[in-house]
Amino acid sequence: MKPFPQIAVLVSSAQHPVSARPIRSASDAAAFELGCRLAPLEQITVLHAGAAGKDALSDYFGLGAPEIEVLQLPLEHDIAPALAARLQGYDIVLCGARADGQSASGLLPYLLAERLRMPMIADVLDASLQGCVLSVRQFLPKGLRRKLEVSGPVLLAVHARAAQNRQYAYARVAAGRIKAGLVPDAAPPFLTAPCWQLEPATRRARPLQAKIAQSGHSRMLGAIGSDAGGGGGEVVKQGNAVEKAQVLLAYLREHHLVDF
Repeated sequence: MKPFPQIAVLVSSAQHPVSARPIRSASDAAAFELGCRLAPLEQITVLHAGAAGKDALSDYFGLGAPEIEVLQLPLEHDIAPALAARLQGYDIVLCGARADGQSASGLLPYLLAERLRMPMIADVLDASLQGCVLSVRQFLPKGLRRKLEVSGPVLLAVHARAAQNRQYAYARVAAGRIKAGLVPDAAPPFLTAPCWQLEPATRRARPLQAKIAQSGHSRMLGAIGSDAGGGGGEVVKQGNAVEKAQVLLAYLREHHLVDF
């Protein structure tokens, strides 16, 4: 690794669930803050792939990014080859674990690491640079954490629960600027899958359930497994298939689930 490592941070735009205005991605913002702890802003390249303007990326300007390079790619293009060609020569690449909204598959860090031939560490919470060694603290389920040491170049996918303490300033938004990046020739059209198509969500089928009027005390007893709760149905083990079917039909008629 070079004495002054080159760091690139990948950012994306999300959408507010209520107002639908463009906002920052939680994990991408954490990746940007982690990059600011590893190196000064002058050594960090903030990069966005896709069609986006200053309004869509304004939250990152407010966090301190002076400039964001935007690779203008059409929707039918795959961003992984373009990003991999642009990130050649960088020592540390930081990105969020997954996008907020959109496809949000979480595969982009793995695809980039494969194309860049870099080791990749997922769910990073914190990192510190000591000479040529990068000490990383990784998020694990059930409150567990793991410490790793790796020498660059390396790609870190930052978890959304990583520390985010940077203050937002509106003055930075006005001072921030968009830089148009050159799209490398290694960005072929996205031919492995068709374009996304939005359809209205359909209501899931509800299971057939009998309505039983019970008191609160009876429902409580039924919830804790007491025999006094009742209403738990009947388990039929004896008899042939016709007799068992008669018991089931009687239950449906009793609770008015069938009308014959």
